[in-house]
Amino acid sequence: MSKILTGAVAAAALIIAGGAAASSAMATDTGHTPPPPPAWVNADGTTDVSKIPDKLPVMGSDGKPLKDRDGKQVYVPSGQQPSTPGLGRAATDNPDAKRWTETDGKGHTIEHVEVEPTAPAAG
Repeated sequence: MSKILTGAVAAAALIIAGGAAASSAMATDTGHTPPPPPAWVNADGTTDVSKIPDKLPVMGSDGKPLKDRDGKQVYVPSGQQPSTPGLGRAATDNPDAKRWTETDGKGHTIEHVEVEPTAPAAG
């Protein structure tokens, strides 16, 4: 009986030690390898527009390809840009806007544009 108990304790110790080693290895190695850049991105980070495909796959919030109700991959034309909500007249178009620039402590130039708020047009 004591041989069985000793064997069980030894097996449990090996399992615990192995789990601790695996846990330690995972803590130090994120296991994340970034994907390679697309074919149209050059090594210096610039874009070769001639290599951009006509359509690009849409990815879901989970990072997986988005499928339509028939299970087909959803694509968007590569020239299509996401639209931004209309916020009325742009501040840069307003001749009455107060403008100034300043430089922060790190040498970054910050441009400020101050305009009076307006109510959206009724519609």
